[in-house]
Amino acid sequence: MAFLGKVFATIAPGQVFLPNWHLELIGQYLQATQRGEITRLIINMPPRALKSVTVSVAWPAWLLGHDPAAKIVAASYAQSLSDKHSTDCRLVVQSDWYRALFPGTVLSADQNEKHKWVTRERGMRLATSVWGTATGEGGNVLIADDPLNALQGQSAAARQFAADWFHHTFSTRLDDKKRGVIIVVMQRLHAEDVCGRLLARGGWEHLNLPAIAEADEDWHCGGFTHRRGRGELLHPAREGEAEIARARQELGSYHFAAQYLQCPLPEGGGMVKPEWFLRF
Repeated sequence: MAFLGKVFATIAPGQVFLPNWHLELIGQYLQATQRGEITRLIINMPPRALKSVTVSVAWPAWLLGHDPAAKIVAASYAQSLSDKHSTDCRLVVQSDWYRALFPGTVLSADQNEKHKWVTRERGMRLATSVWGTATGEGGNVLIADDPLNALQGQSAAARQFAADWFHHTFSTRLDDKKRGVIIVVMQRLHAEDVCGRLLARGGWEHLNLPAIAEADEDWHCGGFTHRRGRGELLHPAREGEAEIARARQELGSYHFAAQYLQCPLPEGGGMVKPEWFLRF
């Protein structure tokens, strides 16, 4: 949590970092992947809940600080978004406090671009996208951060393309097939989005963090434990009841159920249903 706070202050100066239990929990799950206890992890959470800052910016910087030879490939639905995460992470790695904390992690002068930068120990962070290519590049940690945006999530063709990209291109980029880690972090958009298909196949650790707890939750990971009661908001200091109610009104029940509750409704759910129209 302390490291995440420093990262946030570096990439978002002037904004206030609000610690919360869900960030600590995500950190514990990520460290479990670092120890090799989890190799396939899905994290679902609402928009603007610091998922990208935590997983795509702070986490790669943390890994490279502890292992300058680590190779990380991170992808999003757009190359411009992937590049932003990459440049934010590079800003952290080049900061004075990070270099004092991890003096052995130094960027190489021969490869230091916004989409790919390399350490002197030949570790790296590569930014790519669903619609781009990672051919010829591999890593021991693969991060898929929002492989679909909200509009693409409603397109059957876009969902199929993202699923094909993940299964046939992205997931094959692991250098170590036995111990390599794949992390998918996103807000749910549709019952058949990338996460929906992966969960149906099984074999994934699932960290599901809806904006409103629909039942009592007990979380345990590492030395961290937290009990969340039914109806409790995820991060009320940042998004309270008034903000949640506004989001529900603006998104509508169908999209709110997916993006905020991480429980996408079936096709037609929350919309006008064909069976409502009767024949006489």
